[in-house]
Amino acid sequence: MKKLFVVLLAAATVLAFSAPVWAAASPGATVTISGRMLTDIGWWSKSKELTTSGKSVGTSFVNMPGHSFLRARWRTADATSGGRIELGLKSLQPTASVSLRYAYGWYRVGKCRILAGQTDNWFGSLAYHPKQYVGLNNNLHLLLFGWGFMWPHRVPQVQFSYTGKSFGLQFALEEPRYKTAPSGADFYVTFPRMSLTAYFKTKSFMTHPGVLFVQHKFEGVASGQDDSFTTWAFVLPVKFTAGAFTLKFQGHYGVNIATEIPFYPSLTGPVQKADGKYSDTTTVGGMISVEYKVGALTLIGGFGYEKFQNDEWKNTLGYKNDDQVRKAYFVAVPYQVNKYFGIHPEFAYYDYGDNPSDGKSAGNEWMLGVQFRFIF
Repeated sequence: MKKLFVVLLAAATVLAFSAPVWAAASPGATVTISGRMLTDIGWWSKSKELTTSGKSVGTSFVNMPGHSFLRARWRTADATSGGRIELGLKSLQPTASVSLRYAYGWYRVGKCRILAGQTDNWFGSLAYHPKQYVGLNNNLHLLLFGWGFMWPHRVPQVQFSYTGKSFGLQFALEEPRYKTAPSGADFYVTFPRMSLTAYFKTKSFMTHPGVLFVQHKFEGVASGQDDSFTTWAFVLPVKFTAGAFTLKFQGHYGVNIATEIPFYPSLTGPVQKADGKYSDTTTVGGMISVEYKVGALTLIGGFGYEKFQNDEWKNTLGYKNDDQVRKAYFVAVPYQVNKYFGIHPEFAYYDYGDNPSDGKSAGNEWMLGVQFRFIF
């Protein structure tokens, strides 16, 4: 991994210094190098239900979360073609790692664009993300993912987009994330994962309603058992801005989303009943975030909610409850020191609700920390 990092860093350095040469040789192309270096520091407390020892544990932390990145973009002067490569940088000792975040190219004709490569898309758009930043290396807490904000992650895909002034439409064919077959069977999909998302916007209002769908199929299952199940989801985000005030909202509904949509627990997947048939697990959730900007300081507060439900938790698995509700709350007061440096103090509380298997508390955790943000 160290060798890979050295090679990638060397390649980025060569790219940066050779950009002017490229521009001279090909006046129609420009290359831009940028990056983001983040460091989280703070205190993390977990209740006894979430620890190995069965006792409440608090610990300090200092680490570099994986949404730090090194990025290269290129684009032709006429804006008909372009691309992006972005590498995630993470340090959580005793290891450090490099990961692929984005790698794609695109071609545009008028208001239409085709894109191919690894990326996310308009479904679950990050344009609506709540600014909950501290804790990616601490139980995967970032942007309330899985705690009120649904995001399908970056995957290889082919996109077709129409972008107008106040309306747009995007269709994407994507690689599915869930690929696990029952014992003795093989997984396959007839069609890739698909998403269809529109946007509507005015000067102060924006929304990207969208739907995602994929059918997971299995070859070689026992006679009488279901040989497939479907994952689908719908999101409705809203963003409203008036002067220094910004309101963000996302509501969503999903069926059998475990693994296919990350940051959600495994219990959000389907339940296979005694007769071999699948029973759908539903997820209903949403988040709301309010931001108010005062000079270089921003005041932020947010709340997230998720409810998971399946009757077969009780009927087939013998659980006490057939649902689980979890909630998250956060406040932050980021301050932008200058164009390249900012600090993001934050407090967040996560309530896991009751464990559906026995009805007892599933625990809670909280984090108080600061993220140092250097961006160039």
